Amino acid sequence: RIVCRCETVTEGEIVAEIHAPVPARTYDALKRRTHLGMGRCQGSFDTPRVIEILSRELGIPPTQVIKERRGSNFLTRPTKEVPEGG
Repeated sequence: RIVCRCETVTEGEIVAEIHAPVPARTYDALKRRTHLGMGRCQGSFDTPRVIEILSRELGIPPTQVIKERRGSNFLTRPTKEVPEGG
């Protein structure tokens, strides 16, 4: 399943980098390794999905997913649940 349309990055590639021997645990680490978020949309389409994937794979709430380093959280409080495909 493609997550980043501009750079054609798949969910499988993202999950592989999260679980690599030297894991990518932040959005920017994934961005450097896969180029997601570097296309025409500059991450406006993929960022929410990447936050969801990082949250799931790292076993942390979405509010704890960080962009680059401690304190650079994307979300400061829980957001409204969006139904699948909505």
